[in-house]
Amino acid sequence: MRRIKLLPEDRARFRIKIPGARIPGAKFDKGNLTDADLSYANCSNASFRGADFLRANLKGTILRGADLTGARNLTWAQLSEAVIDQTTILPKELEQHAAE
Repeated sequence: MRRIKLLPEDRARFRIKIPGARIPGAKFDKGNLTDADLSYANCSNASFRGADFLRANLKGTILRGADLTGARNLTWAQLSEAVIDQTTILPKELEQHAAE
């Protein structure tokens, strides 16, 4: 797998847009997913530890078994549009919503 290294000045302009992608097990740890479009992507068992989800589109995104530990700017409204299950690891501040 080839990795892309972005220069600091490019990071502000780079936005992830992968609607419908199949990327189970992908690693987005500490990633900047601000304004990302992950709609209907299969992100089963992916790792999003510490990732920033500010204004990310998660409509229909499959997050079964995904690790969202420490995710930032992730809201229950975003998760309510995604597909999660009991194996999805949620940030501590959102765990109580899942129990309701």
